[in-house]
Amino acid sequence: MKKQIMIVDDSPIMRVILGNIISEDVNLSIVEYASDGKEALAKLTNIQPDLIILDLEMPEMDGITFLQNVKAKSTAKIMIVTGADINSPKINQARMLGAQGVINKPSGVVSPDLKAKKGDEIKKTIYRILGL
Repeated sequence: MKKQIMIVDDSPIMRVILGNIISEDVNLSIVEYASDGKEALAKLTNIQPDLIILDLEMPEMDGITFLQNVKAKSTAKIMIVTGADINSPKINQARMLGAQGVINKPSGVVSPDLKAKKGDEIKKTIYRILGL
C-alpha cells in the first residue's frame, strides 16, 4: 500500500513541484494539499496521512504553530521543506516539536529548481522517516 503524504506550503508552485517529486515514486501518493497550517489542521479531520511535508513560513498559521497543534489531530510524521536557514532557531524549534527531517529549498521561498537540486534528497528523507 502506498504511503499517504500531505503537502502544506503557501506557494502553489512549491506544492506542484513537491507533488511531482512524490507522484513519480511508486510507493508514495499525495492524499491532500493545504496552503497553510490552519487549512491543514482542518483537513486532518478527514484524512490520516503517514507524512506531512511542511513549510515553515506561511501566512494565517505558520509551520511552528502547526507543529504545536498537529499532535492532537494526527500521528503523521513531519518533514520540513523550507527556505529558512538550516541552522536558524525556527528549524531547531521545529525539530524540538517533532519534525523528523529538514530539507532546505535551494533558492529561497520559491525554488523552481527544487526537483533538480533536491529531488533525490527529498525522496531519501521521506524513505528514512517512513522506514521504507
